[in-house]
Amino acid sequence: MELNEEVRDGHLVTAETKKLWAVQLDLLDRLEKICKKHGLKYYADGGTLLGAVRHKGFIPWDDDIDVQMFVDDFEAFCRFAKEELEPPYFLQYWNTEKGFYPWHAKLRRSDTTCFSQWELEMSPGGNHGIFIDIFPLYNIPDSAAKYKWQTIRLKALQYMFKCFETDRALKNSSVKATATRRAASGLWKLISLFTSSDKICRRYLSVAKCEKGRTKKVGVTSYTPGYAKYTWDRALFEKTVDLPFEDRTISAPYKYEERLTVQYGDWKKIVKNAANHSALHFSADIPYKDYLKKQK
Repeated sequence: MELNEEVRDGHLVTAETKKLWAVQLDLLDRLEKICKKHGLKYYADGGTLLGAVRHKGFIPWDDDIDVQMFVDDFEAFCRFAKEELEPPYFLQYWNTEKGFYPWHAKLRRSDTTCFSQWELEMSPGGNHGIFIDIFPLYNIPDSAAKYKWQTIRLKALQYMFKCFETDRALKNSSVKATATRRAASGLWKLISLFTSSDKICRRYLSVAKCEKGRTKKVGVTSYTPGYAKYTWDRALFEKTVDLPFEDRTISAPYKYEERLTVQYGDWKKIVKNAANHSALHFSADIPYKDYLKKQK
């Protein structure tokens, strides 16, 4: 990838953003290497899929890579990545970093920096290297009643974990103790008398994976419980196609246009800055530990 700044679709892509993208493509290479070695499938997701289809690369104002995997492949990938990755590469998941949430994983490079202020507040001791997101696809129950009950349980468990996260954050003196945060922290102190964050993670994943049969729909149930735009017909993912992406290709569901329509509606219409995350701090050259020391 050329690292010089350029204008794409009327948007200035800086050299620093290009360096961020280059690290993310390197992380994608690592993911693909493990997937090919072990016969696992992945699919470009969200803005990454949209970028591949509409721009043949990153959306000019986007700043990350998202991929999806069927949950069995996702779990296998997490096992293999934990065993096979060597520094500076790190798979960040609830069972590799204490206190990390269970709804998806991040593949990071520890010799770089990438975080939002919110992420730093919620997980001050976590890995904050440049990352790509990996989202598991779960079976969606065919029964509307069963799906609704699953959604209620997942949202309740998700809120409990966020109470734990908030309580942890408030121990950092730089985090503002708002009334909402104090209430969540107080609730966690009560919840923690009966359970732990790890037990909530295990229960959460058990509920997300409760539907064992081959269902008509799949979705990122663990990340966004109950949202229709994040559920798709299983048939869309039956095969994969390789789409151009920057100076390489990326794997995508073969019915990618239908997949995009469910999530974005009229995805052919360009909406600038819609994919951009807020106030990211990043460096492709400085390890996050050094970056945070300088910030302090």
